[in-house]
Amino acid sequence: MRYVTTRPFATLALALALGLACAQVDAPVSVEAAWPSNACAAEADGPERDPSSDWRPRLLDQVGPTPPAQLFMPVEGARVAEVYPSYGDPRSGGRVHIGIDIMAERGTPVRPAAPGYVLRTTDSARGGISVTLVGDGGVRYFYTHFDALPEGLEAGRFVDLDTVIGYVGNTGNAAATAPHLHFEVHVPGQGEAWCGWTPVDPLPLLSDRQALGG
Repeated sequence: MRYVTTRPFATLALALALGLACAQVDAPVSVEAAWPSNACAAEADGPERDPSSDWRPRLLDQVGPTPPAQLFMPVEGARVAEVYPSYGDPRSGGRVHIGIDIMAERGTPVRPAAPGYVLRTTDSARGGISVTLVGDGGVRYFYTHFDALPEGLEAGRFVDLDTVIGYVGNTGNAAATAPHLHFEVHVPGQGEAWCGWTPVDPLPLLSDRQALGG
């Protein structure tokens, strides 16, 4: 009597399945940014209200009218799928987390999620070393807790997707945490008059930088 073993075929099937799973994990995340509508609301106030929202920067006149189709991972080597979804998590003093934290080694280069103009660079007790950009559609991007900024980065400068705008650190109130980039995205109010920005969750808007083909 002859016996036919299926072990080689089972092993091959398992290898193919594992290979497919690995390919799915390694594939870069690429999404089209779904921007929320942000109608002006006079009563908009509360713990998420940004006090800097009440003034309209002149740089908004230099950007395009339409938000970018994609935002790209700002931290070199990081993957969207590896970022913990912490937007909206509670923080001390009744605050909520209006951004995401992207963990990386100290000194890792950070590049813009979208092109834009440098609105300001700051060094504060809470955020530490920070960079704020404004881009097409009036979208504002906030990058903070940097270890250092590159020379020549100053207000009014245009930066593209390849421009290094800082290096990952843990300055400000992140001194007791591991190095990371705190990243926020704020959309402008749409109405007859300027009514500031409102934070949105950046994570669903992000694509892996590998999707650029670089």
